[in-house]
Amino acid sequence: MAPGTTLLTGSGRLCLAQRDPSGPMETLSPWALLVRDGRIARVGASREVTQDVRTDAVVDLDSALVTPGLVNAHTHPLFAGDRADEAAARLAGAPYSRGGILRTVAATRAATDGELVEAARGRLRAELAAGTTTVECKSGYGLSTAEELRSLELIGQAASRVPLRVIRTLLGAHAVPPEASSAKDYATLLVGEMLPAVATAGLADFCDVFCDRGFFSLEETERILVAARGLGIGTRLHAEQLARTGATELGVRLGVTSVDHLEQLDAAGVAALAGSSTVATLLPAPAVVLRDGLPPARALLDAGVTVALASDANAGTFGGWGQMPLVIGLGATLLGMTVGEALAAATIGGAASLGLGQERGRIAPGLAADLVAWDAEHEGVFALNLGAVRAERVWVDGDEVVVG
Repeated sequence: MAPGTTLLTGSGRLCLAQRDPSGPMETLSPWALLVRDGRIARVGASREVTQDVRTDAVVDLDSALVTPGLVNAHTHPLFAGDRADEAAARLAGAPYSRGGILRTVAATRAATDGELVEAARGRLRAELAAGTTTVECKSGYGLSTAEELRSLELIGQAASRVPLRVIRTLLGAHAVPPEASSAKDYATLLVGEMLPAVATAGLADFCDVFCDRGFFSLEETERILVAARGLGIGTRLHAEQLARTGATELGVRLGVTSVDHLEQLDAAGVAALAGSSTVATLLPAPAVVLRDGLPPARALLDAGVTVALASDANAGTFGGWGQMPLVIGLGATLLGMTVGEALAAATIGGAASLGLGQERGRIAPGLAADLVAWDAEHEGVFALNLGAVRAERVWVDGDEVVVG
């Protein structure tokens, strides 16, 4: 077998996570998969793939369930401080407000670079250990040009020490910092100073805005996202989490890659997404913690919208790192999705949410060989075990990585 080539085989289920997340889950058994130079060269029934292939470098995964690497398309990994007391107070009846974010901003600004990198590295390693091979990482706990640049740089440093793919997102518009006179004035700083600095440094793949009641208005959001697009930065959007604002329609009109949250989305919002290229990225874990409604996954899927599932692991509303298996289970048990739909949303849907649909998220020739062998035999385990399923072996770009 040529150098850089690996043949994986199995007698169990290989989940392909097909191109259409709303369709039935495609599986093979028994199966074989040829990896060459980090890419999937061939995949199919064992007999079809193994003929004419030397078998001196075969990895036999026996009856293990094998899926694409999971894609966590919404996380906030760079922060300091602890807001567990705030979570308890909120569950006792205190309202969620932007004050919580500002508390984390103060702690993050006060932390050293080394402390932040080490914390983020641990969070990314937890993601990898749980079968996630691509993670979107937002800034947003700096809220000044210098601090947001610092955050994005430190995310890059943390990512360089963990063998998974990281997509960086500028979330300078996460909240209005205490030193700003208004959201409008802070948006002016974002457009005139922060975004150009980030673009010049090449530190972000996307720009995100928290467009919601008490945070950024539709007008301010549009101004920021249009500026980002003009600088060649991709756009995505926190939408309809706390209130129905029309952020979804704005996102569709601007052609953002993804609108995230959508707990307050109604039928008109679903209709706006239907037929668009914008992905609906749903975050069931913080929705459960906040007790303020669930996103309409079933309606979105039935309307033909591409749906992604992500964790939204962050400082204040869901602190679970390495919990994408749980997120898949919540999609299946709480959001009205089938297990196959939920798994597809956490793989091909997540890849689409990050503009990576032609590179990752599926097991198909030409795509990156991001693979997970689970301590399970059927994908139904994600619903049955609700987060307790274990990733036994993980490959990123064709290389097996240590996940312990």
